[in-house]
Amino acid sequence: MTRSAMLLCMAALLTLAAVGCARQTLRVPPLTPEPTARHLTGKFVWFDLFTRDLSQACRFYEDLMGWSFHETPGAENRVMTIELDGVPIGNAVLVDPAKIKDKPSRWLSYMSVMDVDQAISRIEQNKGSVFMPARDLPDRGRVAVVRDAEGASFALVAGTTGDPPDNGFDRNDFFAAELWALDRDAAIAFYQAIAGYDLELADLGDGKPYHLLVENGVPRAGVVQIPWESIQPNWVPYIAVEDVDAVARRAESLGGSLLVEPDPSIREGNVAIIADPTGAVFAVQQR
Repeated sequence: MTRSAMLLCMAALLTLAAVGCARQTLRVPPLTPEPTARHLTGKFVWFDLFTRDLSQACRFYEDLMGWSFHETPGAENRVMTIELDGVPIGNAVLVDPAKIKDKPSRWLSYMSVMDVDQAISRIEQNKGSVFMPARDLPDRGRVAVVRDAEGASFALVAGTTGDPPDNGFDRNDFFAAELWALDRDAAIAFYQAIAGYDLELADLGDGKPYHLLVENGVPRAGVVQIPWESIQPNWVPYIAVEDVDAVARRAESLGGSLLVEPDPSIREGNVAIIADPTGAVFAVQQR
């Protein structure tokens, strides 16, 4: 993790802590509105946007993805719940721009685990570290923010109501996350030790095997070697779309930036990587 990313994460967590100490307790929604009692270890089940401009970010994703944003109880207009067709899928958190200056916003991906404290122990045994110690949140469950051995940050969650069911490739919904690693093989070994993933290789049409982290036969994440020297290890959330070219063009018109344009030589042109107007990076993919 770069120093700027660390500062942003610290500012975001301080924001949440301050909101949580307000008169009304911050109440983030459960991972799934209807209890499932199922814990899908290794699945990325929630995504938080830490942004330096909450209003601008909300407008961007409303126009691009059709998401709606609603004030989170106890948040004093600083935390919004992101909904798709009335179902919560994430939160957007305002970070004080004065604390991060010109640093970009970022997404934080939440990995489901059966036992957060046990997962933390495995992370520390494998040269990872804890950024925010485990804590219990009303309605949500037990959560923690951690870093892997290369510094990529992600969150752990054991939801009290279980995990969202696997709904396949729902339009404009998160469906996976991808790790950008300096040492792909070492990173794969780290996450296998943490979540018990199996490894599968997939052919995405570009002649290079794509490395998938799989749990009980279901792909949960991809792992790629970072192709650019300036990029630090991080997790990138993936959103399913019907038309990747149309979404990429629309993102640009709304003030976003195309970091990787749809290209037939890259996964058959089905993927684009975008930075929103405040700098948070995500990917879109059509089937």
